[in-house]
Amino acid sequence: MSRPGFAVGVLAALAVAAPLAGGTLSGSVLTKPTARQKVPPRYYQGPYRSGRGPSMVEEGGPQDVVVFVDGVKGPYLPPARHPQLVQKDERFVPHVLAVQAGSTVDFPNEDDFYHNVFSVVAGDRFDLGRYAKGKSAHQTLTKPGVVVVRCEIHSGMKAYILVVPNPFFAVPGPDGAFSIPDLPGGTYAVKAWHPDFGYQERTVTVPASGTATVGFAF
Repeated sequence: MSRPGFAVGVLAALAVAAPLAGGTLSGSVLTKPTARQKVPPRYYQGPYRSGRGPSMVEEGGPQDVVVFVDGVKGPYLPPARHPQLVQKDERFVPHVLAVQAGSTVDFPNEDDFYHNVFSVVAGDRFDLGRYAKGKSAHQTLTKPGVVVVRCEIHSGMKAYILVVPNPFFAVPGPDGAFSIPDLPGGTYAVKAWHPDFGYQERTVTVPASGTATVGFAF
């Protein structure tokens, strides 16, 4: 027995679950050198702390930037696969993570000691409690904006999650290049965000098929 109503419902769900084929937005991001603190563990000192050697400086780059397209008509369902912000070597990896609103982020602990992930950002406050190596906790982020993530045990640990309103976003590669495919044709506000330098915005017209380009420099 056919179920036409069911079939229509499935097709409608698929339509909002993933973007349809369209144009591509590509470009590049240039960044000034920025210093991030990196404190590697040296030896084990119990369940909560690691021994520390001299602090080292880790330099940031284009991968600290998120490029996203604002104003795309939806809705678009968040991905079923959970993005991850990993706790490793007493730091968060990656330093900057981009996710679509409604995504559930996993926070696995790969260190030999406990961590306690939390954020005090209004709208997405959370405290995941202390957990050991091999364990993970998760949090669903629903409000677009910047979420600053820290560890309650290790004060030097800090990362950023930029929650964006739709699936049309990208984090550039080490060379600064990025590409956002399957974007419906139209004129949009394209934004780039860096944790040290804030937002930049460009107005870009994307063809229904083909490629538009844009560049940012921080």
